[in-house]
Amino acid sequence: MYRPPPFFFDDGDDTELTWRIANFNYTALPDGKFNIRFGHFEIPFGLEQNLDTNGTLRQYTFSDRGVKADWGISFNGILTNLDYEIALTRGSGNEIKSQGNPYIFSGRLGTPSHENFVVGLSWFYGDVLGGSGITERKRLGLDFAYYYHNWELLMEVSGGQTEQVDTVNLLMEVSWRSALEGLHLYAQWKNSQLKPDNDWEAGDDFFAGLRWFPSSNFEVSTQFIKQIDLVKQQEKPTLLTLQIRLRI
Repeated sequence: MYRPPPFFFDDGDDTELTWRIANFNYTALPDGKFNIRFGHFEIPFGLEQNLDTNGTLRQYTFSDRGVKADWGISFNGILTNLDYEIALTRGSGNEIKSQGNPYIFSGRLGTPSHENFVVGLSWFYGDVLGGSGITERKRLGLDFAYYYHNWELLMEVSGGQTEQVDTVNLLMEVSWRSALEGLHLYAQWKNSQLKPDNDWEAGDDFFAGLRWFPSSNFEVSTQFIKQIDLVKQQEKPTLLTLQIRLRI
């Protein structure tokens, strides 16, 4: 079964050049305390800020934000008790477009990412340009990560509005890595809710994935997805995806 491209692609043309990460992070102060990043980078928000999932099946960005990576500038750094990144971006995603004057002001403040327990506070505010024009989006989020030996527990909760429609998202994940990190297993649950009228509408996504790294530049991944629309009590098609990545 064909699955449409992720929301952060502008359209379904799979022959078009798609920007992923293309930025320069200038170190303005020693020890990485203050840096200036400019170019195309992931919006600093939630778990994805510390977990590199770019181009992989395992993802944390909810589609209701309308964008995953954007063109712009950010100020970021690592202090004694704080990691931070604050960004102002164009709001048009993979391409730089000024139609409707889109923009996104976003950021994340968190405890050091190398600790066993990590907490972060994020925000996302702006007018995002999509296929249907400009959409006003506001989000506040909290994320948590706990590491115990080979185990990893992750959680993210966010809430806000999309064009005055209330929305709430919740994500939880448990994963395990082998001692040499050649094998990674994970199970993830996403719950998305919105309130267009007087009643809340919701849907659940369940993920189970495996990542295998036979060498440093070769990866094989597979992911099972089960989707349920809680409002209509309707199960969507079950998906099984396989991905092979070779780094040159």
